[in-house]
Amino acid sequence: MNLNKGGNGQPIVLSGEMYKSIADVLTDLSSKTRAKTIIFADMNGHPITQRGQTTEINIPNMAALAAGDFAATAEMAKMVGEKKRFKYLFHEGEKTNIYLSNVGEGFLLIVVFDSDIALGMIRIFTKRAIDTLSELLANAKEEEQKASKFLDVEFSNYLNQELDKAFNF
Repeated sequence: MNLNKGGNGQPIVLSGEMYKSIADVLTDLSSKTRAKTIIFADMNGHPITQRGQTTEINIPNMAALAAGDFAATAEMAKMVGEKKRFKYLFHEGEKTNIYLSNVGEGFLLIVVFDSDIALGMIRIFTKRAIDTLSELLANAKEEEQKASKFLDVEFSNYLNQELDKAFNF
């Protein structure tokens, strides 16, 4: 799966194994927090995977709005002298709360949960999930860079061979 890495515009490719690992982290977070819905998306608002009750929420719209929320608060962060965007955003409702978290520079995690679930529990388990996701994404980026360098070298060698053939009659 090819994903945009957000800030630097470089795409990151997730293998099926990596995608499954991310989905497993969300499943674990869902079971530990009893969250209604958890969405993992890129900072452009494109959902990547989700867990929980996904039929009651328009997932693409929720991801897009969450990304917009992060963009707006990033500007507020600059206004108050922060060098980076805020890492966490919390929206409290009467029955439902939403906890938004930055995952690295290019991704976000949306946790929708009932208001009777302690925010502290959501924060602790979400932080652990973010640490795991960040590590998975860093590994995916590193693997992609290694593969890219290998392909660049292979292509360069192949191109040189073909050029040699073309000009050596």
